[in-house]
Amino acid sequence: MSKSTKSSSGKRGSSEQPQTKPAGGGFSPKSLLNMFLERWWIGLIVAAAVAAAFVLSQPKPEPIYKTEVKLLFENQKDNVIGMAGVVETTTNSGMQLQLHIEQMLSRTFYESVQSSFTPKEIEQIQNAYRNPDSPTAPPPSLADIIRPNVRIEPQRSTTILRIMVWNKDPEAAALIANRFARQYIQYTIDRAMTKTSSAMLLLRGQAEEKRTELQLIERQKQDFRAKHNMAALGENKGVVQQKVTMLGNSLAEAELRQTNLRTLIESVEDYQKNNKNILEISDIASYGNVSEMKTRIDTLRAERRQLDERYLSEHPRMKQNQLAMEDAEAGFKSAVDLAIAELKNRFNFAKQHELRLRTDYAETEKQAQELDKITSEYKYIEDESNIKSKNYQDILSRLSEISIISQLDNVNITIHDKALVPGFPDTGTPKEVIKQAAALAFVLFFGIPVGLGFLDTRVKSSHDVESGLNQTLLGGIKAMKKLSETERPNVFRLGKDEALSEAYRGVFSEVEIRSIVPYPKRILFTSSIPSEGKSLTASNMAAVFAAHGKKTLLVDCDFRRPTLRRYFGTQSGVGLLPWLRENGSNAAAQVETQKMGIVTIAPGLDLLPAGDAIKNPTEVIDQLAHCDLFNKLSKIYDLVIIDTPPAAVFPDALLLSRFCTEMIYVCRFKTVRKAVIRKALEKFQESGITILGVVLNCMPHASVMNYGYDGYGAYKADYYKSYQGEKAESK
Repeated sequence: MSKSTKSSSGKRGSSEQPQTKPAGGGFSPKSLLNMFLERWWIGLIVAAAVAAAFVLSQPKPEPIYKTEVKLLFENQKDNVIGMAGVVETTTNSGMQLQLHIEQMLSRTFYESVQSSFTPKEIEQIQNAYRNPDSPTAPPPSLADIIRPNVRIEPQRSTTILRIMVWNKDPEAAALIANRFARQYIQYTIDRAMTKTSSAMLLLRGQAEEKRTELQLIERQKQDFRAKHNMAALGENKGVVQQKVTMLGNSLAEAELRQTNLRTLIESVEDYQKNNKNILEISDIASYGNVSEMKTRIDTLRAERRQLDERYLSEHPRMKQNQLAMEDAEAGFKSAVDLAIAELKNRFNFAKQHELRLRTDYAETEKQAQELDKITSEYKYIEDESNIKSKNYQDILSRLSEISIISQLDNVNITIHDKALVPGFPDTGTPKEVIKQAAALAFVLFFGIPVGLGFLDTRVKSSHDVESGLNQTLLGGIKAMKKLSETERPNVFRLGKDEALSEAYRGVFSEVEIRSIVPYPKRILFTSSIPSEGKSLTASNMAAVFAAHGKKTLLVDCDFRRPTLRRYFGTQSGVGLLPWLRENGSNAAAQVETQKMGIVTIAPGLDLLPAGDAIKNPTEVIDQLAHCDLFNKLSKIYDLVIIDTPPAAVFPDALLLSRFCTEMIYVCRFKTVRKAVIRKALEKFQESGITILGVVLNCMPHASVMNYGYDGYGAYKADYYKSYQGEKAESK
């Protein structure tokens, strides 16, 4: 191995440390959401098409006729006297409506409805369900026809129940619906009359029980009032509550005062411990004669400096000054100590005052709690007495009414709308089919985008870089659609796009943080395949380093297809390859920038173009090792950035890594599979070069927003323009 190779490898080995890489993991909810957002339109199209095909493929159902009858549950019966029935049959809430529905759906009521049909009506209902291919076969039972084809539901915001009936015969549908409604009215009347007599007995027993309870609670209330002097309780409670408030405010002030004094004492101790100027604390500086003693010391020190210029140290005036200064310093120290002692005394006093206030507050609060407890107990007894009195009066009222209302028709249920014979079938797609199609569409709408996201192994997010490649994402660069080919590599240097410039600054910051190799050093830029933007990234990053005060050389080592000459408009036939033809085998060859074709692009930024393209770049790379070129360039430049061919296509980048200590891998958004990049990075890791991380290039703005990470330039230039505008106005 040549001198250059050995030198590079040795430097790299001495500075290289294990890289800390993010732990790989499964797909996070955020990554799944991003998969969906990228391809939701595919899922929408497929879901709509499959759901429509599913619905159309279902067999056409037989014609079924639908009719309905409406039952009105009135809130108040228009009787001669306004009394409610003993057995409540009115409806005032959705829960009561639901109870009526459950009664209609009960087996007992269905049997009652079936028994009300005459043989002729039963034959009419069953005829439509006979098998035309087998006329002699028995038809389905009446229960099998009626029960599955009846649905009951409340009408929104009313006390009306809709009884809907489906049947193959329209006349049979109307017959069943009307019979169902009339039978339920009669069913409710029968149940109410049966329970009236038992309700009367129950009410008499409850009335006697409530009377006894009311007498007991009234005696208990009077005894409680006498025991606790309830007449003066309100006044005592107000006085105690006012005292609690005053003590609470005083306690809060005392705690604040104590906290301030504690903070001040801690500051004094910190200043003393760290030998800081304790006079920066205003309470010390303003205490007693501390300020005067400090002024006296400063005056003596100023006088001492004047005496030093005129007298020797043994001169009487010098000694006199020294004694005066010692006395002043001793006085200053004594004054400071007194100030600190005064602070501590104030703190101890505040602490004792707080303890007294806290004791008084606790005692007063206990008195207030006892008074509240007495008030609550009395309120509970009083409420219970009122409730028992009301219950007793209610029961007495019901007993006085029962003899009258038991003779009245008190079932407040009427047929609001009679069921009519439907004139046309209830056609349309069954709800079950629609539900199945909707479920299938829902699964496809979300499943297809996510499934395609799992199948897409290209790098397209920070998650893919950090978990899929196990590398650090240095930053993301958005697509440069509005810039020309010559403007893109100069976007930072020329300030063409502030958001892009900030993104490159973000990459620079990541490199500076993660790099452990001191300057001068060499960084290699490469990618997996052509057209991923490695040369563009290398050019802009070279400008960033130069802008930060690093003398930077950008070297075009893509000997197969040199692009930097085209980017910067340098002369053809001049550069690294012509120089190597003359000096490639001469280890003592001197580096002269003008003869090598190095051109200055910007202050602190030079370019060494490759020259013309060649077909044997590996032999040229060996010549670079023989002539020790890069070590010589590192003596001139702080940073040498080497642009190389794609690493997954040609071996040039791997060979050039011998001359570098660090590298940056450029990856174009949604272009290369992770397996290809991993394989290339594994080869570089085996070579010993430090991989600083990956730059995700050419990202669409929507992806930048979705993934929520891409350096400091991810949110366009609007924020920066706004910031700059505010900055200008402040000036």
